[in-house]
Amino acid sequence: MTFFGPRGSRPVNGPDFGEFGGDTAMVVIDGGLEPILLDLGTGLAGYSRRLAQGGELRASCLLSHYHFDHIQGLPFFPEIDCSGNSLTIFAPDVGADPLDALFAPPYFPVSPFEFRGRVKVCSIPEGHFELAGSEAQVTALAVPHTDTAYGYRIEIGGVAVCYIPDHQAPPSRDYFADNAIELAYEADLVIHDAQYTLAEFEGKREWGHSTHFYAVDLALAARAKRVALFHHDPSHSDSQLLAMEAEVRDAFSERDIAIFAARQGQSLQL
Repeated sequence: MTFFGPRGSRPVNGPDFGEFGGDTAMVVIDGGLEPILLDLGTGLAGYSRRLAQGGELRASCLLSHYHFDHIQGLPFFPEIDCSGNSLTIFAPDVGADPLDALFAPPYFPVSPFEFRGRVKVCSIPEGHFELAGSEAQVTALAVPHTDTAYGYRIEIGGVAVCYIPDHQAPPSRDYFADNAIELAYEADLVIHDAQYTLAEFEGKREWGHSTHFYAVDLALAARAKRVALFHHDPSHSDSQLLAMEAEVRDAFSERDIAIFAARQGQSLQL
């Protein structure tokens, strides 16, 4: 699996963001027959550059929610403008399709649903299902956020990845939503919202996100093996993210869990 976009809220660039990257949420799992895309942020552009130009693509996307930083890469993904290619997007059921409404005039000039490839959105309820094309077992459950949002658990060949990119931590930060624990339970990797420092969270308790400490606390409560700090705040430079990573590693140094802050372009073999 590869992190193509670990950033939250909006993309950033410049010398202060070279190590962790500036593209918004997008991760790819290549564990089965067909790739699984986790969200559709601006990291899609980096994924496109990795693909063979003009090559075939049949992929599924597990979309956590419809906030703009998680969808803004879709109309700039050239692979869906190639005949024969397909992208099936599984997303929370919020009624009318927001993608079709957003990527149309007067908000956007060209709809990706009119490209030469096939883009299909499947609104799904909470529960379990199989992605036949990738041989993955998927669990989709709602997690606390400002709007309807899903977390996902993806299992392939006995390996489990939990993806909770946006997660409203409780103000006290001392308990965990049952759905979040279920998704993360004994996972090989938990990718979790870690947007705020403890000090930042005090002023943004209802902004829909978590701290780096809460991400690790949840992973430990779920007995996970690894946790990737994700959805980095756009104001956090490389030096700040390195400090946050070091802070939680030091605080949990005696606990049996691997901790790292996700870096753009970073690949893992699980």
